[in-house]
Amino acid sequence: MRREYLGFLSAAFCGALACLLLVGCGSKNYNDDDDDHVARKPTKGGGKGGPTGAAGVKREMVKGTYDGVIKGIVKWSGDQSKIATAQENLQKAMVNDKSYCTTGKLPTDPASFKPKLQACEVEQQEYRVGKKTGGLGNVFVWIEPEAGFAFDIPKDQLDKVKDKEVIIGQPHCAFEPHVAVAFPSYYKDGKMEKTGQKVMIENDARVSHNAAMAGGTANPSSNKTLTPKDNMERTFTPDRTEITMSCSIHAWMRGYIRVFDHPYATTTSVGADLKQGTYENLDADNFGTYEIKGVPVGAKVRLFVWHESLKWITSPKGEEITLGKENNKDFDAK
Repeated sequence: MRREYLGFLSAAFCGALACLLLVGCGSKNYNDDDDDHVARKPTKGGGKGGPTGAAGVKREMVKGTYDGVIKGIVKWSGDQSKIATAQENLQKAMVNDKSYCTTGKLPTDPASFKPKLQACEVEQQEYRVGKKTGGLGNVFVWIEPEAGFAFDIPKDQLDKVKDKEVIIGQPHCAFEPHVAVAFPSYYKDGKMEKTGQKVMIENDARVSHNAAMAGGTANPSSNKTLTPKDNMERTFTPDRTEITMSCSIHAWMRGYIRVFDHPYATTTSVGADLKQGTYENLDADNFGTYEIKGVPVGAKVRLFVWHESLKWITSPKGEEITLGKENNKDFDAK
């Protein structure tokens, strides 16, 4: 009986040790090379790339002077057949309201809508490549601190987004801008505080759309039909997984949002001037470039680059860098 009891204790000890070695009996660590790179509660110290964490989890603040900049270009070096295939697939899918979606007829009341049809509304949106730069537009670029840390965001940077709106339109039959970043909340004193930034979806077409949102565990799916000139506000929680926007009425319509608990995220330029109603300019000198201002000089972070079809251009773990005053990082996408 004693021998059997000792054997039981030995087996239990080995099982417990195995669980410890596997980091919590099956739970993943931030270093896991998972394609989704889903947000998890950060642990203090250890690990790299600290994704967005849960409220109430104590994190150390990233020290440094928050006046650095990181910039570069994402160059397209892929197979041109991908672009041709994407365009062919779009043409096959574009059936409902095609006469309106592809011709952009002027509305009865031009002041109430954006009547100008642009190429990015009727061409494939997966691979937008600048004519002068060869840069790939609509690529997400962002940094994250080490696990267990949070950015100590200066007040002047928070003030820039306070009560501001991220506006995504549905002109004709596309989501524009095609990709967007949101910064609805940030970490402070052990909890999440709201920035005051709003995300608005607007239907500025002459036909009805809906705005279906899906993706991640922190943000529940939603779907609302928007009649012409209608809009909706959507509240998001920071999460590592992208939010996909779609419209079941026009099944080819896609757009993407990534939601952060800091402002150090952007998308590569497509030469847009939204104040002028221009969603894209393929001849722009900055097409495919990115710039993130106000990053903490001296901090060790990880840089992430992600594209809707190519997925991770960096590793899912990101690329570790120590930020200087001026940081230049270029990438090839193929």
